[in-house]
Amino acid sequence: MAKRILTFIFIGIFSILILLIGYFYITWNSITIDENLSKQTIYKTFDHQKQESIFGGESDEIKTNNFRVKTDSLEGEYFSCHLSNNTFLKITFSAGDGYSGGGYNIDIINNRYRVSPYHYTDNIKPFTLFDDEEYYKIINTKLILNKDSYKKGDSIFGYAELKIQKRYGPEKYFVEGKGYFKGIIQ
Repeated sequence: MAKRILTFIFIGIFSILILLIGYFYITWNSITIDENLSKQTIYKTFDHQKQESIFGGESDEIKTNNFRVKTDSLEGEYFSCHLSNNTFLKITFSAGDGYSGGGYNIDIINNRYRVSPYHYTDNIKPFTLFDDEEYYKIINTKLILNKDSYKKGDSIFGYAELKIQKRYGPEKYFVEGKGYFKGIIQ
C-alpha cells in the first residue's frame, strides 16, 4: 500500500513539473540572436549623445536607448534602460519624475523572454480587498539580442518591439513601442 501511495505521489510531482515546463515554453517567447547587431551605426551614436533630462536640457548620462512608445494620442521616449543579471536577465525601460512613472520590464531566462508593463507612484492608497491593477494584454513582442548568454560586466546590444492593449471595452487603447538599446550588465 505504501509503495502504491509513493508511486502516485511521484507521478503527481512529475506531472506538475511537466505542466510548469510546458507553461514556460508556451507563454514565454523565443529570443532572436543576431551577432552582427552591435556593428550597426546606431550603437556608435549612443556613445556620443548625451541623454535628455526629463526636466529639459541635457543630463550627464550617455544615451543608452532610443526606445519610443506611442499611443493614439501620445508619443514619448523612455529616458533610461537598466540591465541587471540576478537570477535572470532583466531589461527595464523606464520614465518618470521621481514621484511617479512607469515602463516595461523584459525578463529573460534560457533564451526566452516575457514583457510586462509596470508603474509606480508615491501616492499612498488605502488597503482594499481587490487589487485595482490596470488590465493589459500583450499583443505582439519581438526581442533581438547580440548574444545568447550574458554574465555580469558583459556588453549587451539589442532591439525590442512591443504592442500592448491597455484596459478593455470602450476604454481600451493600444501602446506600441520599439527601439534599440545598449548597456553593460550590472
